[in-house]
Amino acid sequence: MRKRFALGTALLVGTCLFAPGAHAQTAPPAGPAVQSTAAPQPADTGTTIALDRGIVVPILVTKEVRVGATGASQEEHKVKFAVDQPVIYEGYVIAKPGDLAEGHYDTQTNQTKRQFSTEVSEEVDLYLDDIVNFCGDTVYVGFERTFVGGVRSGFLSFGVHAHDAVVEKGDVLEASTDRAQRHVCAEPTTETAKPLPKNVILPDAQLTPSPGPESRP
Repeated sequence: MRKRFALGTALLVGTCLFAPGAHAQTAPPAGPAVQSTAAPQPADTGTTIALDRGIVVPILVTKEVRVGATGASQEEHKVKFAVDQPVIYEGYVIAKPGDLAEGHYDTQTNQTKRQFSTEVSEEVDLYLDDIVNFCGDTVYVGFERTFVGGVRSGFLSFGVHAHDAVVEKGDVLEASTDRAQRHVCAEPTTETAKPLPKNVILPDAQLTPSPGPESRP
């Protein structure tokens, strides 16, 4: 009689534990909580400023551009250089050394024939278009300069004389912002802009329109 009662009790308990609608309790985690391992996001300065036209941006030539005096190419060639030194504007750094500078160059050949000689000039028109600063913002710049190489041959030239059109590695080009821009990321600084190198290469002279009457004080 005792054995039958024990069996009935066991069946009753089992029915209660697995009956529909019964709520099971979740056991607490055995180990410490798993921490997130998401990759850190790039730092954002949180500061943006407006830029004027004409802010000087020195660009370092990181790779030589050379066009042979006897060759020509009508294709547009892309170039990538780097910012040479911190660009500081009104107490803010808007670009740092090593920031990417992008541009392009075109070539053309001119030939001049004289009675006793022929001159062929190879021209490289180099342009800088923009820089991408330390937090990823694009700053538009302008720079244009023509570098000339050539060949001279003929009776009075005593043979053939040639020299390439070259933009040498290590040269510094004086670019500048060519338009006003808003909301460009920047970092505050107490430093002042450094002087440009004495041998900095200037852009070719360009005609700049004078301000209209409405912009004069």
